[in-house]
Amino acid sequence: MNDIPILDQSGQPIPKRPEPREVATPTLTGVRSVWQEPVASGLTPERLARVLRQSAEPGGDTHEYLTLAEEIEEREPHYRSVITTRKLALRAIVPVVEAATTDKADVEIADAVRRLVATPAFRSTILDLCDGLAKGYSVVEMLWSTSASAWNISELKWRDPRMFQFDRLTGTELRLREDGNIEGVELPPAKFIVHKPKLKSGLPIRSGLARVAMWMFMLKSFSMKDWMNFLDVYGIPWRIGKWHPGASKEDKSALLRAVSSIASDGAAIIPQAMIIELLEAKGSKQTDAFEKICRYLDLSMSKLVLGQTTTVDAVSGGHAVSKEHQEVRRELLKADADELAATIQRDMVEPFVFYNYGMPKNGMPLLTLPVFEPEDIKAMMEAVTEFVDRGGRISEAEVRDRIGFSDPSDKELLLSPAGAKAEAPARNRMRCTSCGGDHGVSLNSEGGFSDVDRLANDSAGEWREVLPPVIDPLIALARECSSFEEVMEKLPQAVKKMGSGRLADPLAKATAIARGLGDVDA
Repeated sequence: MNDIPILDQSGQPIPKRPEPREVATPTLTGVRSVWQEPVASGLTPERLARVLRQSAEPGGDTHEYLTLAEEIEEREPHYRSVITTRKLALRAIVPVVEAATTDKADVEIADAVRRLVATPAFRSTILDLCDGLAKGYSVVEMLWSTSASAWNISELKWRDPRMFQFDRLTGTELRLREDGNIEGVELPPAKFIVHKPKLKSGLPIRSGLARVAMWMFMLKSFSMKDWMNFLDVYGIPWRIGKWHPGASKEDKSALLRAVSSIASDGAAIIPQAMIIELLEAKGSKQTDAFEKICRYLDLSMSKLVLGQTTTVDAVSGGHAVSKEHQEVRRELLKADADELAATIQRDMVEPFVFYNYGMPKNGMPLLTLPVFEPEDIKAMMEAVTEFVDRGGRISEAEVRDRIGFSDPSDKELLLSPAGAKAEAPARNRMRCTSCGGDHGVSLNSEGGFSDVDRLANDSAGEWREVLPPVIDPLIALARECSSFEEVMEKLPQAVKKMGSGRLADPLAKATAIARGLGDVDA
């Protein structure tokens, strides 16, 4: 094993063996307790400003900020929708692992990493790490286990961001909270995957999308509350009771009870001379203001998280605008994928390779999360056809990758152009019923066998009868000779004993028919 060390996210050398114990375990009480008082209830501008200011101060308390970031994702449906859309777009990307070289050892290392990232646990980890988009950072702890002289990552556990804090000097180094330690504890090397998306310059705690979304959440909460109060007063039809002249106090009380009962029970009784009128509410224009402000805040959240509004709001623009907004969203996805892949490469892939293979002499395998561009397949194939027809050379595998087809195996049914003959795979061979042999067949563009294939199959039944006179003299010669030189010396006599007449006749007939089929096609 090579002794050259690799460094973790803090620049510290990774030790010879990982820490097998859990480190960031939650507690029922203390600074690592995940049970916190709610912040969103009764949120005011003054309290929100205090929460944001306190979280950004050197050594400031981020508990309320991170709790509020969690709550708005639970309470605000539009924010939940757009932030989840951005997270799931990353989770849907299939990771690609490239070996450092084509050497057997490098390919073996890359295959081990591919198996590591092909597990369902890793797919969930991608979603956990994407939590950093909202909060500014996200942490996943790796639990190591050893068996058969190999170190494996047995479990990946998401850790509540409130269990961590940033150092007081730079505000960028993440530390584990510990009771009685105001500075926190340094994170052990090769133990945590720490993802800090670079959404803006400055401190990681100030870069999360939730920091901006909190203001819109608060304003929308105010608007929704006012809207509901307005509908509670003006959205219900007015119930007006009219009593007849000379009505007694008891009659008026009965009428009031009847009007109230209509609102709650939908039924009431009144004297015949009394009247109850229902006046329809005329507050539709007033409600437009509440709807407009809520819609404006939703669109602002879409711009904040997705960079555009069209993909979440069908009335925001036409086809051209939608296409442009899709490009904006794709650029965000590329940036997110590049940063996330770099984090996983640094904090998980390289320690895993180092502990199991040492420092590879040709370098580490590279993990990427590629975002493929949508492509006009028809235009691309027309360009490929013209390029090849003019003598250009291009890899079949590359073209298949661009189209989205996998490389065919030797046992798969292959299609070929009309009139073309292609070598058939083992499973697409016709067995001769008379001789027991088999021969390859090709499929035409309509999915059936070509005329030449049928001719070969029909002629195959005669081979058992016509071949023995040709090969029997050669077999007898081989049996009676004791050396290759003796066979070559007696071969002319054996050739004279061959009976090729019966072979020449069916071969000539088949050749004539095949020539005729060729002339017809031409």
